Amino acid sequence: MGQPRGAASVSRWIASAAALAIASYALDAGAVQQCKPTSVVDGVDLNPAGDGTLGWASSGKGFAILKATQGTSYTDSEFAANWAALKSAGIVRGAYHFFDATVSGVDQANYFLQVVGTIEPGDLPPTLDIECPVAGDNDCLGNGTSGAAPAAQITQAMNDFLTTVKTATGLTPIVYSYGSWFSDNGVDTTGLESYPLWLADYSGTSCFEVPAPWTAATIWQYDSSGSVSGVNVDDDDFLGTAAQLATFTANGSLPIDGGAGDGGVDYGPCTVADTGKAGSCIDTAQCASEGGTSTADLCPGPANIQCCTGIETKDASAGDGGSSGGKTDSGTSVDAGGSSGGGHGVDAGVGEDAGVANGDNGIGNGDDSGKGCACAVGESPAESSWTGLGLASCIALAGAARRVRGRTSGESPLRTARCRSAAPGPTPSTAAR
Repeated sequence: MGQPRGAASVSRWIASAAALAIASYALDAGAVQQCKPTSVVDGVDLNPAGDGTLGWASSGKGFAILKATQGTSYTDSEFAANWAALKSAGIVRGAYHFFDATVSGVDQANYFLQVVGTIEPGDLPPTLDIECPVAGDNDCLGNGTSGAAPAAQITQAMNDFLTTVKTATGLTPIVYSYGSWFSDNGVDTTGLESYPLWLADYSGTSCFEVPAPWTAATIWQYDSSGSVSGVNVDDDDFLGTAAQLATFTANGSLPIDGGAGDGGVDYGPCTVADTGKAGSCIDTAQCASEGGTSTADLCPGPANIQCCTGIETKDASAGDGGSSGGKTDSGTSVDAGGSSGGGHGVDAGVGEDAGVANGDNGIGNGDDSGKGCACAVGESPAESSWTGLGLASCIALAGAARRVRGRTSGESPLRTARCRSAAPGPTPSTAAR
């Protein structure tokens, strides 16, 4: 993926790809299996040096990731033209830096950011391509050197790059590598689970092994035999829907990683198209324990991560004298333990009450701002602004649907979704976190 064209022979390139296929299939201790979901977005990646500007508008690709830089001095000669062409063609674009562990990670990050410029809304977060060193490959970097360095130095340079880019852009970078690279080189992977994984695995099946500490890959590079405008490219799948890809791009959305119940970001919100119910992509067992219903093929990640709807939310700050448990209405839905708001209460259940007349004085549709509901989203009540969204939409917007009963209130970032009567002045009647 990373070597500059012309730096290595075609035969060596083929041999490297074959070695990658074998290495990426190796199962590390702690690895988990992930399978390709029903809905994916087809994409490619390449280092375009020497290939000119490709015909992206007719490529039919949903996204493309281009090599921009390597080390602290190499810039792909065709990056800028193809970067601009992707934008003109309306294709989601991303840029990657080929990692060199022998030089400063901070310097590499600053060089990469200088070349790429502003990561715009709609662009993928920046990627760090980690492939070198590889045992026995004395030209891994494609410039006559292996890129070999002590494990501690590799770890430091890698983390310095990721931290520098994240601080400079406000975006969480993607990490590209193959399954056994980190263990092969003795690299400390502590904290890497907070970065989305782009995994290379050429095993030729629909399932692959995700190395620890990740629990799922976000992008899967599955072969190197693709073509755009007659130019050889690597084939990739974004392991989710087009809508999920849109939320993954640089519009302020959080990346997909982690999973239910961990300290990181969950797999994100989801909506069941047949019912219109909003939910959260969480583990099926967690969903069942909350009394929810799981729907397959709507979420990225492993097969056990599915769209969960119909679960109660809770908020210890609801107007119920400090109780954090939900109470059941006289109707069919469940609220967050708050008061009924003088007949205008809207349930905080993320699924069962949406559009169902219930015990809240028959006000009905829990996700209809036309029924007298306004919603506030913010880090704190003081920072919230009211909008005419219904509660379920508000919860999804806030990323709050994933904060279901049983999760800790100490998760960060803490964003709240609250609903009140559309009339000015009243205290929020229900709350969800």
